[in-house]
Amino acid sequence: MKAATDDKEPLVDRVAQVGEDLGRTLTAVLRALPGAPRRPNQLARDLGLNRDIASRVLGATAKTDPLSVVHRIPGPEPLRRFVRAAEKKGAPAALAGAAREAIDAFDALIRDDAGTRAALDAMISAGSQDARERFETASKYSVYKGMSQLKGVLAKHWLGTAVVAPSASDETRLDLTWLTGAVAMQRLRPGVTVRFGYRDRALTKGGEIAPEGPGDELKGLPGIETLERFCVNPPAPLEARAAGRAVHYTLPDELLGPRDVCDVYVVDDHPSAMRRYSEETPPRRVSLFVEPALPVASLVFDVLLHDDAFPGAEPTLFVYDTGYDGIANVNDSARDIDRVDLKETVEVLGRDLRSFEASEIAHYNPMLLHLAERSGWDPARFRGYRTRIQYPVYGWQVCLAFTPPKGPGA
Repeated sequence: MKAATDDKEPLVDRVAQVGEDLGRTLTAVLRALPGAPRRPNQLARDLGLNRDIASRVLGATAKTDPLSVVHRIPGPEPLRRFVRAAEKKGAPAALAGAAREAIDAFDALIRDDAGTRAALDAMISAGSQDARERFETASKYSVYKGMSQLKGVLAKHWLGTAVVAPSASDETRLDLTWLTGAVAMQRLRPGVTVRFGYRDRALTKGGEIAPEGPGDELKGLPGIETLERFCVNPPAPLEARAAGRAVHYTLPDELLGPRDVCDVYVVDDHPSAMRRYSEETPPRRVSLFVEPALPVASLVFDVLLHDDAFPGAEPTLFVYDTGYDGIANVNDSARDIDRVDLKETVEVLGRDLRSFEASEIAHYNPMLLHLAERSGWDPARFRGYRTRIQYPVYGWQVCLAFTPPKGPGA
């Protein structure tokens, strides 16, 4: 067995060697136990171990990729307890000794090369797809839990659906309709302002800023339509408050605690908001983006395009960390440094609004058909693209970008 602390050997090779040795020696110990193979509950019961340890040992040794073995395996001390228990149950001393050597090399890898187990997992994630997916999900979950406690609010799901269709008033422009929602939204502690979203009042007052001062409460919900009949939980009683140019949509202060769970869906129309054609060479991309207003466990981001909106164009996914420079423009190469490399993908939904569903969002399809009816769209003339993210990082911007075609006569 190679020494895990050989400085002349590349780190990735040392990790792979440790993973290979752990998988081989621990598998030999497992196979030597009377009555092998076992399931996690039986193994834990027979050896007097925690079920989580037994499950992780069995899961790790089932992997053929040595990096995945290192990523999934329990820490050195739980592994030593496993080997001691297995030896008491009849595993040969020679096999137990070989396993202990592999565990000692694993311990040295963590202590001398990585510093911590978390740092080692981060290193491994660069070279193993399995490890990367698990590492990213666990890391995003930690951010979600921490931010929900700090912000004092969370939701189970966030929906952002952008529907793009030709403008009825300008043949060079496209109308944009947003369907935005939060499922099982709740305030966790008192005194926390819960903002669902906001809107520029210039868009709701004919281009003029309304006279209300900062913090003034407004009548109704200017600029948006609520879809209360599609909520599963009680509809959120949103309030509108003015702050300069912005209208903020917030939850009432008295809404508090796990029993006060609510849903909210709103429709926001932006006529002629997007350019239909490209006038530049090379063409500039047009993008839609979502940035959930609160920590959420999952994000469903759909872009639904009419046949006359960017025909033939396929989306490119961008994820930005906006903490330093704010909202990013996908055409600004200076913001490439803020792009986040995650294992997120774009799913092609196919055609026809009548066929689009989302398992996280009850009544999603009826909401789309409601939009089609109110706007006079032909549902069959739309195609869809979806990005679904588990534990999206609060404060990151998720974009789908399209390249517009050249204009007529160009």
